[in-house]
Amino acid sequence: MLDLRKVDRRGFTLIEIVIAVAIVAIFAAAISPMVFRHLEDAKISKAQNESEVLATAILGYYKDVGKWPFTDANGPSGNGIARVISSDVVPTGEGPGAPASADNWGDYGNTKRLGDYLFYNNADNDSNPNGNRANQNNQDWPTTGANAWRGPYVSDYEITDPWGSAYVVNARYFPGGGGNVTNRHKVFVLSAGPNGVWDTAFADGETEEILGDDIGTLVTIRN
Repeated sequence: MLDLRKVDRRGFTLIEIVIAVAIVAIFAAAISPMVFRHLEDAKISKAQNESEVLATAILGYYKDVGKWPFTDANGPSGNGIARVISSDVVPTGEGPGAPASADNWGDYGNTKRLGDYLFYNNADNDSNPNGNRANQNNQDWPTTGANAWRGPYVSDYEITDPWGSAYVVNARYFPGGGGNVTNRHKVFVLSAGPNGVWDTAFADGETEEILGDDIGTLVTIRN
């Protein structure tokens, strides 16, 4: 039978506890940068994947209705939308060394929500986050027959990148869009990336290439 009087009740000394805590702290300090780096890498990969999904959804929309997402009037008609945004939380400002036009991704021209085209059939000028004005006769796309809207093409109306900001599309440069320029521009679904400012050019006289830590996908235009 166990003699309780002989059980060692001393426990840990203060020195032993201090040493144990110090060892844990050393391991934590060594591991933390690696963990944070992997977390940031995961966010970057997620942003890249989401931009690709959105670019594919835009192509699906064009295949169905026969027009790129830049309309801003009944019919749908018009091409006055310069930027299409996936959320109202749009980064502003440009990164160090970025082209002078980079901040246009954050504040240039008229905008419309990407969800108005891809989540709701609300391609005219009366956006509503609840979709209350979608599918109006002679204002938005028909839902049957030729050039019918067959969405939704995305899973949510509000879409943000892993840092809580909008993806932005330079819709001005879609064929038939408001950018009446002779040279073909590239259209991107773009995130401002981890630093939350823009590094990629957005101007009629500049060629678009994804720069800095911006993350995005080229919308493959074949017409």
